[in-house]
Amino acid sequence: MRVDRERGFFFLEVLVAGLALLVMASCFAIYARSMELRVADGCRVRAVFLARTQFAAAQAEAAARGLAPGSYPWQGRAEDLQEGGIDYAVETNIGSEGGIEGNPAAYRVSVQVKWQGRAARGELDLEREVVRHGSGE
Repeated sequence: MRVDRERGFFFLEVLVAGLALLVMASCFAIYARSMELRVADGCRVRAVFLARTQFAAAQAEAAARGLAPGSYPWQGRAEDLQEGGIDYAVETNIGSEGGIEGNPAAYRVSVQVKWQGRAARGELDLEREVVRHGSGE
């Protein structure tokens, strides 16, 4: 009689252990994905910082001498282009001469930041209008 009551007990143990493993694997997958998103978010924040540095340099250049259309090199420190095993590349382009909407002191500045590393890869494109202040127009 004792054997009849213990029938199926091993099956229940395996089922419970399997469910526990499934839950743990799901938790690990969610944790791994959250770490990927954290790295990606950090890269994007860094890219925005680099783009804002370029916009500030373009604004300063516009205020001092005006901007010429074409590409501009990275205006910050070289070590800012590497962080945590991720390399960043910054491309800055100034729109054509003649200004924006009839304002010759206004320039269209676009900045593209690309990053690549072991853990992340991506790019960010931002565009801003830079106006030369104090030009009398």
